[in-house]
Amino acid sequence: MNYSNKKIALISGSTSGLGKELSIHLSKNGYHVLIHGRNENKLNYLYDKIKEINGSSTIINLDLNDYNGINKLGHEVFKNYKKLDLLVMNAAILGTLSPLCHQEPKEFEAVLNTNLIANFRLLRSLELSLKESKNGKLCVISSKLTKHPKPFWGAYSVSKAALEQMIFSWHLENKKTNVKVYIFRPKPINTKLRKAAMPGENEKKNQTPTDAAEKLFSILNKTMPNNIFTFDL
Repeated sequence: MNYSNKKIALISGSTSGLGKELSIHLSKNGYHVLIHGRNENKLNYLYDKIKEINGSSTIINLDLNDYNGINKLGHEVFKNYKKLDLLVMNAAILGTLSPLCHQEPKEFEAVLNTNLIANFRLLRSLELSLKESKNGKLCVISSKLTKHPKPFWGAYSVSKAALEQMIFSWHLENKKTNVKVYIFRPKPINTKLRKAAMPGENEKKNQTPTDAAEKLFSILNKTMPNNIFTFDL
């Protein structure tokens, strides 16, 4: 396939929730989507789903704790596509909601490894491809907890606050590039992570992953005057 006329997007955590719906929506709108996840069956299902709507995608079966794999990913993306038009940092894990000092250190570290350190490594690995795009976009799925901290959210809350700080630092270092940075703090979305955090919640009050994906895409399509933005999705 000739990708020269295609926009290339990579979405971490593509196999469910917002990541899945955004992958489908982007493919409907002409993107070649690099779909990422750890579950091969779910990746194959999404690949087939995108193919059914005449979209195109490439499977990236990668555990975000595989740091060597992340390093190789950057090389492969640049070799195959020469650019990356959109990077969506979506993958995250919740951990146990509990008093901070009741959380097991191994779990605390695991949440930070996935939600923060893996994203640092992704950005480091994919930075060149992102900068090679004429209209590169870095999209970070954060949390309203970064503005309004709550008790018992422990490592998850800490990881999202640190992630935002990291992205702001990167932006300040790269203001002269073409890359625009978007930080999204979604209102509740009916995802597995949300259900784990709030079991028994009235889901009708929340937005669906499809609605959230469409809103996010519409924002990405707008012409923006600056290079960094934060949105309550």
